[in-house]
Amino acid sequence: MRITLPNACAVALVVTVLLTPAYAADADASADRMAQLEARLVAMEARLAESEKNQPAPASTVSEQRIVELEARLADAEQETKEVKVLAASGSQSVPGTGILGNTATYDILANSAWRNLRWTQAAQWEVVRPGASVETVIDALGSPPRSVESLKPRVDEVFYYETSLRDDGNSLRGKVSFRKGKVLTVQKPNFQ
Repeated sequence: MRITLPNACAVALVVTVLLTPAYAADADASADRMAQLEARLVAMEARLAESEKNQPAPASTVSEQRIVELEARLADAEQETKEVKVLAASGSQSVPGTGILGNTATYDILANSAWRNLRWTQAAQWEVVRPGASVETVIDALGSPPRSVESLKPRVDEVFYYETSLRDDGNSLRGKVSFRKGKVLTVQKPNFQ
């Protein structure tokens, strides 16, 4: 059989007429499925919005008593700041509660008042700290160190510094514990006299 141009056009026309309903049916099915999915999406969004609207606000983990306490401390600090500003404005040479850092709490720490109740400031606590003791034993006896540093020395891994003052060498307490492989290597106890 010989295919000519008119015969090829006729074949193409017949194929198109026969397959058009199949494509149309697929297009209608896709459109119906898309419409169903869109309807489900709208319904889910409405349910989500309704559930979010009905949820109570999350409960605060801060108690009312703690809030009142913090507000009182803030008011005290603001009042103290005002008093210091008045004294400074009046030209007073000695402004109580201020200094190089301008913060009363900082000076309490530097003046040892914040340190007096810490375990490491008591001589009896240092009796447990000996060469060979573990890091956990030192922390249990003295508490966490105010400062710890990884050592650059090859025989020392880490050093715990227990210090009360950054500016007053004469009245400060200073102790140092160095570690090697999790065990105490050397101990320098503070001078408690």
